Amino acid sequence: MNDNDKNYKYFKKEEENLKREYSQEFVVIYEENVVFHDKDLDKVIEYARGLEAGKYIIQRCETNEANNVQTFHTRVTF
Repeated sequence: MNDNDKNYKYFKKEEENLKREYSQEFVVIYEENVVFHDKDLDKVIEYARGLEAGKYIIQRCETNEANNVQTFHTRVTF
């Protein structure tokens, strides 16, 4: 199982608690822990740039399940 799968499983397992604690915020999940959170997606992405690519997920803690979107960000260098 890759890191993204592990992090997403962590999110799904802790979803209710995370949505309660970080309502309407984006969270960065790295090594199955929330390492950063903010309502501003740009700030969250800026923080995540300092992490190893492919080892984290960014997830919005949306209380409305229909609006729940999983977002992966990966840097590419040519």
